Amino acid sequence: MTREHRTAMARIISDMIKADNIIEESEIRDMKKLMSGYSITHQEMSDARKIRFSDAVNTLKELPIRERKAFFDHIYSIALSDNICVPREALLLIALQYCLIEDNKKTDGTTPSKPYLISCPTGEASFNDQYMVYLESSYDEERNEELKQHFRLLVTITRLCGFNFIYIPKMVEEFRGMNKQYVKDVISYMAPNIEETSIQQVYDRLCDMTTVDFFRNVLYERLQVKALHNTPPSLLINIGTSVVPYCSAGGSIQYYTEFLCIPISSNILTLVDDILGFYQSKVSIRQSITISDSKGQFKYFGFYKALFDFLVAPPPVAPDLIFLGQDMKTGRYQVAFKFDDGNEKKICLTPQQYDIYFQVALRTYKSRLKGLSVSYCNNIKPSIAKIKSIISGEIPDLTYSDQYKPERDGNAYVLRLDKSKIFVRVRTSNCGCDYEDIPIVKYDKK
Repeated sequence: MTREHRTAMARIISDMIKADNIIEESEIRDMKKLMSGYSITHQEMSDARKIRFSDAVNTLKELPIRERKAFFDHIYSIALSDNICVPREALLLIALQYCLIEDNKKTDGTTPSKPYLISCPTGEASFNDQYMVYLESSYDEERNEELKQHFRLLVTITRLCGFNFIYIPKMVEEFRGMNKQYVKDVISYMAPNIEETSIQQVYDRLCDMTTVDFFRNVLYERLQVKALHNTPPSLLINIGTSVVPYCSAGGSIQYYTEFLCIPISSNILTLVDDILGFYQSKVSIRQSITISDSKGQFKYFGFYKALFDFLVAPPPVAPDLIFLGQDMKTGRYQVAFKFDDGNEKKICLTPQQYDIYFQVALRTYKSRLKGLSVSYCNNIKPSIAKIKSIISGEIPDLTYSDQYKPERDGNAYVLRLDKSKIFVRVRTSNCGCDYEDIPIVKYDKK
């Protein structure tokens, strides 16, 4: 077991202890026992404060299933050390169950991905309730028909367990059914600094939004959620907030909202029933939520408030990522970040760094393996670290910088950037003056 594994374990142990906002003597006793059993040092406990819960879980995916199951049992013991498992603890257990245990199950080849954790930097109070949100990156007619058919049942059974089931088309129906001027007046009141034309734009976005728009324009572009660019029909479950660092004498404290994304491989009622069944089997304090279904009222709380706030705020624009290849004059290998105004900021990489970065992008979007294998070359890990460092150092104002950096996902490195923003520059003349930027999904090296 590596230092990274022990640090990841320390983060998860710490999150579980703090989940109920009360640190019991029994929890500290169990923590010390686990630290001894796994040889976790105080330095590793300190380092754990600098990573997110989702990062820790992704790191532990590398361990054999037997070790993952044993660690899950230890974490469950911590959750019950005070004889009560609160909802926040149960949500963390759901994340561990689906990502560390269920992740080991073989698929039949039709399920495009397994459960995984994602996060986005948000304010302390953003997305702070329990949600199940239907998510898709491209329209799936069969799943949407299934959702329409069972929507009321899904809402009812999830509410009984303390969750709010969100289906974007139904939310849009609510806005469309309200008095138009009333909604625009609310927008004007809640965002007094925006102009009349912008109010109309916000209203149009509220009334025209699809699930795919929500994925692309809200989750991917605005919230920087590091979801897969080709997310299949899935359930997105808010499991809480990661604070990085936990304790800091200096520097800012960052808040990340963590989500569990579970692809829907059977029918959605079966998946929801499985999730709720596991949740109810663990949680000691059961709660239900009551939400007024009065038509014509503008809801400004929970998910509705978070969505509205992000729609009102002007979105920062992420630049295109362009692989330039070798410069004919300098011989350097370059990558460009092209902004809306046409300005390009370039970074220079060694031939090996460029090849690794390009292969990560190419195999993320054009390979069934979904990423570049960690065994691609002997020193891929330090090269990846150097690429990240160069991007951070030379493009410090890069919007959504994490999406441009190669990230390990299981046994491969991937990019989380939308495929529509990645290009390969191809020269169309011998002098190199003329070129064409080819979308990476259409690039075919001759």
